[in-house]
Amino acid sequence: MVSNRKATSNGKSNCSEVSIRRCPDCNSTINIRKGNRYISGLKVQRFLCKTCGYRFTDPEFSGKNQINNLKQTGSRQICVLDEKAKNLVRAKTETEALRENDIKGEIVSFAFHLMKLGRSEATIATYTKYVENINRYGDINDPESIKLAIATHFKDNNTKRLACCAYDAYTKSAGLSWNKPNYKIEHKRVFIPNPEELQLAINCGHKESVVYSKFLYETGARTNEAQKLEWTELDNKRKKATIKSSKNGNARILPISETLMSLLSSLPKNNKNVFRKCPKYSRSSSFHNRMVRLAKIHNNPRMVKIHLHTFRHCKALREYHKIQRLTHVQRVLGHKSILTTYRYIALYEELYADMQPKDYVCETVSTSKEASKLIQKGFEYVCDIDGEKLFKRLKT
Repeated sequence: MVSNRKATSNGKSNCSEVSIRRCPDCNSTINIRKGNRYISGLKVQRFLCKTCGYRFTDPEFSGKNQINNLKQTGSRQICVLDEKAKNLVRAKTETEALRENDIKGEIVSFAFHLMKLGRSEATIATYTKYVENINRYGDINDPESIKLAIATHFKDNNTKRLACCAYDAYTKSAGLSWNKPNYKIEHKRVFIPNPEELQLAINCGHKESVVYSKFLYETGARTNEAQKLEWTELDNKRKKATIKSSKNGNARILPISETLMSLLSSLPKNNKNVFRKCPKYSRSSSFHNRMVRLAKIHNNPRMVKIHLHTFRHCKALREYHKIQRLTHVQRVLGHKSILTTYRYIALYEELYADMQPKDYVCETVSTSKEASKLIQKGFEYVCDIDGEKLFKRLKT
């Protein structure tokens, strides 16, 4: 590298800012030092071309090989660091996978614990599902974090209460202790459609869906009870169906209409069950989709509020309207507790508070035998008129 020197007036020479370094852009030799550049920790001089203003590094810079060596060495160090980071991520992933496997094993053990206690399949499925859900927001082995997860990630008190029951059963199986939160039950408002809306909901869908809806409407059975109905439980001569006991209900034998019996008999008998098995919630979701379509077709948003359990509510009100005895409604619906049936009384009084006398059927009898027959049919004694007894009953 050759530098140009200029002689001063006193005969001495100085290094000028001007050098013969050529600009890579315009090939000018008029340039000055302009700042530094740091490459892999090494300081490198930069130059500025005064002709075109291009900033560059001397291509013949003596430290260029050192920079290349540093780059190569640095890249090797970066590779080592990357490998270490990958190992750390891999170790973290493996740790999380082991933890997930441990949690899955604990949940499986919890399911076996419930099975040994004699809990039903529905209870086991529900409890394990809730334990898996709350584990997403907290540590199932840390009750305090689960309390916070239940309080913040579940919407209504009914869901929170069920989550607490599920986790309480888990703590007992895992040997943990916690203070179970107390969430009160919120009784939601029951929607009762009018007769026209009910008929639209029943007759919508393919053949099996229509028969399924009619069966729920006439019997008031729960959806899980209807899905377990077998061909051997249908009595064609007596026109009756036997409803098996479910998790929260009693077994019972209920009459069905001849029309419904013929519709049931027309279904294919490929399995022992009358209605084919479907994935959980598939029937209810399909029914909801049909109600959404009906709401659009008839411009009636009330149709969306109808669901499969609505038929059971309607059956309870019809039976109480026909025979105003709670014990009768309890037997038809299969309630284990009379308190569950009593919830329909307030709803019935709201719907039929404006009942007029013309909505009653009146009968008169003169003998005790005739009176007992009327009472069995749901008639209520009113008074004696002209030596005869007057009975009344609400129209069905």
